[in-house]
Amino acid sequence: MAQETRPKDYPKLKRYKPSRFMLPTSHYDKAKADRAVHFVENLCHTKGKWSGKRFWLLPWQEQLIRDIFGIVKPDGNRQFRTAFVEICKKVGKSELAAAIALYLLYADNEPSAEVYGAAADRQQASIVFDVARQMVEMSPALMKRSKLMTATKRIVNYGNAGYYQVLSAEVGGKHGFSVSGLVFDEIHTQPNRQLYDVLTKGSSDARQNPLHFIITTAGNDRHSIAFELHTKG
Repeated sequence: MAQETRPKDYPKLKRYKPSRFMLPTSHYDKAKADRAVHFVENLCHTKGKWSGKRFWLLPWQEQLIRDIFGIVKPDGNRQFRTAFVEICKKVGKSELAAAIALYLLYADNEPSAEVYGAAADRQQASIVFDVARQMVEMSPALMKRSKLMTATKRIVNYGNAGYYQVLSAEVGGKHGFSVSGLVFDEIHTQPNRQLYDVLTKGSSDARQNPLHFIITTAGNDRHSIAFELHTKG
């Protein structure tokens, strides 16, 4: 993985404060949060002037990672099983989503992990996948345990018999998955809630610690699943 040190002028989260939505019965596990942060920061950026450089998390990104992976219930599993992240364009949305997909595939201690990428169409979902594939290619530690299947948009992790798979937008055939991780990109473009429902309702019941990571720019349809999640958030 990338070896350079963090630039001195690069912003970093100076003092982490857990989300105000942490339940009284939950607690912050710093070791689990550190594990996720360190995994992501050992990946590389894939685009523009940052390509090939380490993915040093910005303060808001590190806050998000620590909240999701560090706030746990008494049994040690994550409190937050759904993360709805609504951000503006051109702030590294695809890179962050790809990094989280890879963490769920390689470092979440989930046997036979099934991580899926979804969006309005397969082409849109492939954007995050292509970033994730390049991140794996830039990491010798991940490459030696992986098989990259570009044509079928699948990354196989031989270490835990798991995979990350891009899905089409058709609802048919999506029943019966055992989802350990879901990365749903640009959910504001969904024409209805059918795909979201089939991938999130009951599909993770066999998993103890699933995560549905939904990341999107803002939409304008107040009758959409995106606005419903926005309002709930």
